[in-house]
Amino acid sequence: MVTTCELCKWTHVSGVPEEEQKHDALHDDYLRPLIPEPSPLLRSAREKNPVVWVDCKSPEWMRKEVYWRAKIFQREFGYDMAQWEIESRHDPEAIGLLFHDPEDRIIGACAFRPIEKGHVRLDWIWLCPAARRTGVLSRHWEMFRGRFGVFSIGGPISGAMLGFLRAKFPDHKISPGFVHEATLQVSKFI
Repeated sequence: MVTTCELCKWTHVSGVPEEEQKHDALHDDYLRPLIPEPSPLLRSAREKNPVVWVDCKSPEWMRKEVYWRAKIFQREFGYDMAQWEIESRHDPEAIGLLFHDPEDRIIGACAFRPIEKGHVRLDWIWLCPAARRTGVLSRHWEMFRGRFGVFSIGGPISGAMLGFLRAKFPDHKISPGFVHEATLQVSKFI
């Protein structure tokens, strides 16, 4: 029987060992950000700087960690493509951030992009379900503003994010008409 996985979108023939192995490997890549474990690589990076910014010159593992969170964001909201590239061929000015907890688990990521001289846009932000509504964004927002000023917020955004912005940071410009709710509840996979 041909099956398409709801999370990773891999279409495979159930019961065929080679197909199942391919699916399991890809599926694990999607599950890892949902249930993060402590990362020795992140721990090492944090020794140099507790804030883990990621750009086109960052180590490949960092760019991949941002990428997989962008992929989950893509799946969760039903978008056509991930808003981050590992190789940064088409997007060399993008700046990402890896959110982490005290145990060095990567609990989310976001990406900023320049949109005009001296101005940037927060394009997307994704946190694992366990980290949502725990104050992660509130703790980082002033750091974002310190680096980027009063940046724009790209859309689409969720209703929860819109509520957060209106309540705490009403001076940010929010792209109009871009409120969009998740089409896939990723929490059911954990």
